Amino acid sequence: MTSSATFEYTYRNYDGMEKTLKHQLDLPFKEDCAELAHRLVAELMDPVMKILDADIELKTALKAFVEKENQNFYDRRDEDLLNKARNGQVDVEGLVTEMDKLYKEEVLEFAERVGPTDEEIFALAFHQLVHSPLLPDILTKEQCYAASISELNTRMYEEIDELNKKQAAEMDETVGQLDVSTTSEDINALLSQHYSNQNLLRKRWESKLEAKRGHQKHEYRNWVTSQVGEALINNPTSLPVTSTPIGNKSSMFVTQNLAMEESFTIHLGSQLKHMHNIRILSADVTEFCSPLHRDENLNGLNMALGLYSSSLSGIVVLTPPGSVQALPKIIKNANMSTEFHFDQIENQIERIEEDLRKSHNDAAAGGATEKTSQKLHPGDFFITRHSNLSQTHVIFHLISDESSDSPGEITSRHPVILGLRNILKTASRHDISMLTIPALLRHEMSEDMTVPWSIRRAELVFKCAKGFMIESATWGGTEINTLQLLLPHNISEELFTTLAGMVSNVFRVANPKFL
Repeated sequence: MTSSATFEYTYRNYDGMEKTLKHQLDLPFKEDCAELAHRLVAELMDPVMKILDADIELKTALKAFVEKENQNFYDRRDEDLLNKARNGQVDVEGLVTEMDKLYKEEVLEFAERVGPTDEEIFALAFHQLVHSPLLPDILTKEQCYAASISELNTRMYEEIDELNKKQAAEMDETVGQLDVSTTSEDINALLSQHYSNQNLLRKRWESKLEAKRGHQKHEYRNWVTSQVGEALINNPTSLPVTSTPIGNKSSMFVTQNLAMEESFTIHLGSQLKHMHNIRILSADVTEFCSPLHRDENLNGLNMALGLYSSSLSGIVVLTPPGSVQALPKIIKNANMSTEFHFDQIENQIERIEEDLRKSHNDAAAGGATEKTSQKLHPGDFFITRHSNLSQTHVIFHLISDESSDSPGEITSRHPVILGLRNILKTASRHDISMLTIPALLRHEMSEDMTVPWSIRRAELVFKCAKGFMIESATWGGTEINTLQLLLPHNISEELFTTLAGMVSNVFRVANPKFL
């Protein structure tokens, strides 16, 4: 909305004659009145009037006129908006769009960022450093940081264990005096006091660890960025790529000394065949999520080279239904060192919970006909990202409701199987070339898991995985080059041999031909 007004000014000329000048102004007028007054004197008055400082009085009159007309303009505009609001003619979407535009143009906090973010700058700097002679320095620095965090964790667990022993002894003594010198109310009060003391001790250590991790992350990121800057100043062309092994630990992947494992090479595809590696092994699932710098053998080389590449490694971990939660052992392992590239695992889980809660509230506000819930159901999965675990960058937490004591029979349309299919689809779309899945959809063997049941379950999972991998060629993205079929660590050697022999039958291993 714009309008105009005519400014009229009557003055006496240098010869005493009265004259009037007129100038059209666009409202609202936002220019400098002093500059306009000087220009009017120069263009519309006799040159002598410049010497007589005619612009001083003109500026005063112009300023008063502009303030009055601007105020009248805003009054008319606001009255017009109020009338439209009363009549239901307000364009709410247009007002929101205009307000959003003004905020982005005027307020730095809401402005659209131009150029790469801090996360992108750090990722590029780190990727350059790990392919340069500075890679050993990176790993050494990470190991020093991890040792510091590990020491704090060890001290925390020692203090917690000491407090638990002290409280257990105190509770035993109090219970022994029941109905003699103590009552049930005294025992309840003591329990409450013990819980408060444990909670206070744990919170104190968690606060100390969080501060330490934050300091290390800030210092580490600044160091990586500065090292790239110094390297570019010293050698403006590029950072040289290194091929020098680090001591005697130059392999890409650090493998465990597993007693039971077999590897196969297969070709899948209806017309165009793709080569894949299938590996069946027996191990504890948490061994693939062990702390990165727990010992010198796991030096972080594979994790560093795999980050920000198209060769990521992932693992599927079965999780009970309900709220968003990870296995306690995995959380403990992930907290044994600072996560320099992503958020700590608790923060990632907290953000997933917030997103789940938000989607539930949005569905409820939108009047969704389907019943929504904040709980996770079998077949659902959530993802956490890691750079401080030994053999995985991505963990797919797959929800499974199967009881550990009474394993049942499932079909290829079971929600967990369909969830596994969605995980393979997600992995192929996001550069995960090596994926580990639970071959029996169980992490522990139980007495009810008989040999016939295990064979039927493994055959189902193998055939479904094969079908999903053939189907993945139509999804686009990265091929799952290596599929690891993980069996429980306490499986018998005879059963492992049987299931390993089944792999070649289901996947039809490509045997060499001798001519």
